[in-house]
Amino acid sequence: MPSSSIQSFFSSSPSKPALSDGFTPEEMALPTPSTTTWTPTLDYEECDIGAIEPGPRNLTIMGRIVNFYELSKPSKSPRAAQGYIKVMLADDTGAMTVRLWYAKTEYKLRLGQLVTLWTVHVSHGSEHNSLAPSAAPLFTTIFPEGERNCYFMVHERSDDGTMFKKPFRCRDSQALPGLMTLRNFTDGGYDVDECKLLVCVKSIGPRKTFVNKNAATSELITVGVLDDTAQGTLTLYGSASNSASAWQPSHTVLLIANPGWRIDRTAKLSLNANTQLHIDPDMADARYVRALAQRLTKREHVNPPFPSAMFDTEAAETAAVRVLYTLADIDAFVRNNRREQVMGYISVLITELHILTNYKRSMLMGNECCGLPVYANAVTAKCRQCEKQVPLRINPKILGNVIDETGQISSGKLILSDAAWEQLLGRTAEHLVSAEVDTMRYLEQRLLFLRVTLGFGLCLGDDEIGRLAVWCVKA
Repeated sequence: MPSSSIQSFFSSSPSKPALSDGFTPEEMALPTPSTTTWTPTLDYEECDIGAIEPGPRNLTIMGRIVNFYELSKPSKSPRAAQGYIKVMLADDTGAMTVRLWYAKTEYKLRLGQLVTLWTVHVSHGSEHNSLAPSAAPLFTTIFPEGERNCYFMVHERSDDGTMFKKPFRCRDSQALPGLMTLRNFTDGGYDVDECKLLVCVKSIGPRKTFVNKNAATSELITVGVLDDTAQGTLTLYGSASNSASAWQPSHTVLLIANPGWRIDRTAKLSLNANTQLHIDPDMADARYVRALAQRLTKREHVNPPFPSAMFDTEAAETAAVRVLYTLADIDAFVRNNRREQVMGYISVLITELHILTNYKRSMLMGNECCGLPVYANAVTAKCRQCEKQVPLRINPKILGNVIDETGQISSGKLILSDAAWEQLLGRTAEHLVSAEVDTMRYLEQRLLFLRVTLGFGLCLGDDEIGRLAVWCVKA
């Protein structure tokens, strides 16, 4: 009898196929965008956002990020998307919404970044779904790690800051529809459809953490803003808060369309789904707001540096004719010659000194960083916003009122060079902060009611200083 068993007449049952997440083996083998440079395999057509028609179409779209937020959706599948970033993209012709899904790639996005995306389909949202806000109804969904024909690129090094800087087709010869001041916005303008605010960054607050409604820890930054009528705040939440690190107080101008708001004495602004935030738009009103903010900060700077590049102090020191002015002479000269420099000497009496007072307040040295004052009894201190070490100079308010026979200069209104401080105090800033309390008290008593001669310079031209800049002190 044959030795074969009955099992040999039956074929083994086929094994169950492994569960799949919808991708073919070829797609599973594709490298991710973080590991290789993407090369398009289709023909794509470059198109402005305002000219896009919904439907299947291979498009290359370029614009700037004007709003975004991240939503995490963890999945147990290693190749599945772990969340998406909802990005509002705008150029000079319009705005659209992009859902950027990700698995392993980390997209470090910031407001104002120049980006390019490749997509094969654009749809039109409706008021019955939440796929896209009404401010940017066109939307596309891309997953670069799982779709070979879609890609998202951030222009980190090739952005010269000139592209797509005229939002809403703005022109200097025409008023931008819906543009209003902060004061008008606070007084009821927030009810106007398509309202817009043009403000300049005044200060950038410290980064704070909070627990959101999903019990997750997130971050926020509060940015002080102003225009020529009022001041307010703009709060950025989550990953959008990283955008403020690249802004400069008194220089960065923000055009905010449809902001979220809460009125409490001042306007407290934020970003909602329909908000567009354009950074440094190329328009005449933006240049006006920036110039206004710079004039205000020149007057409010707690310790402006000595403008050494503006005055030729060596020539003034060795000049054959050296003029001794009174404070009244300087006032008359400036009123009649606003575009000219003046350099000379004044003889004044020191009537007050506040060395010990500022030492006890830890304000012996001071400077500004990120639009915020920084004080300490040391030559360097850490900024609360950017956490960088800031070099400090002697606080000008340790010197009280100085007078002559014709006028007075208030405390803190003189700008002294490092050499002038050393000549006046008889020691450097490093020696001053390390001195004993008795030494500081003796220094105050020795300088009180002392008459000194100050070598000064003053300029009220285009690079306005507005204060006497003292480059030397002579007993």
